[in-house]
Amino acid sequence: MTAPHQSPYQGAPYTTPPYPPPGPARNRRKVLGLVLGLVGGMFALCLILGTVLVLAGRNGDRPGATDPATQAATRAANPAAGGYKQPTDPCALADPSLLGPRVGTGAGEPVEEKTRFTLNGCEYFLAAADGAQGLKAFANVDGDTAARYNESAEVYPKISGFDDEKVTGCGSLGFYTRRLSAGDKRIEAILVCVDQNLYVEVRFTAGGTEPWDSDAMKTNMAALVNGMMTKVPKA
Repeated sequence: MTAPHQSPYQGAPYTTPPYPPPGPARNRRKVLGLVLGLVGGMFALCLILGTVLVLAGRNGDRPGATDPATQAATRAANPAAGGYKQPTDPCALADPSLLGPRVGTGAGEPVEEKTRFTLNGCEYFLAAADGAQGLKAFANVDGDTAARYNESAEVYPKISGFDDEKVTGCGSLGFYTRRLSAGDKRIEAILVCVDQNLYVEVRFTAGGTEPWDSDAMKTNMAALVNGMMTKVPKA
């Protein structure tokens, strides 16, 4: 920042001139022009700053705010009215039996994961006829719903071996991603859905002696998530 202009006479002893120096009219016009120029410059600067602020308000205050997925998630997570409240018992929401007849049974335990956003949910260790299985079901209600969805949609499908499919009928916005390995006998599947201020994420991992049907698992996981959403209390 440029230091403010200081008069070369600042701090000098003051003495009364022998007569008032009127100064030529040309100098007065020069000073007036300088003042008007400074005022005009300040006015132009205000206009530029105002335009920048307006554009920033329209485009959002973070990178990617104009991305269609970001806009869709923001609309889904910011309803005009209503919404949900955080459930008190995360293990009272998911019904693992909705994942199909190959999925085992087992009790759930509350689980919390802390990364950029804290996820609260329930973890199930399921015993099936052809091996152990794992299920995590998260349901979060707060002001970070859109940000959570955007981050998940950016991260999960880019993990090596995972694909990405949009889903409908699962809240207002959702995606499904999965990875099959060992001749399709091992599946890792993730379904993320949002509805208003509710974020739901379900992860299922299992092996087995027979190949897994990824499309059937997507349908079953959507049914599981929709069942969870009906049990989350409304605001």
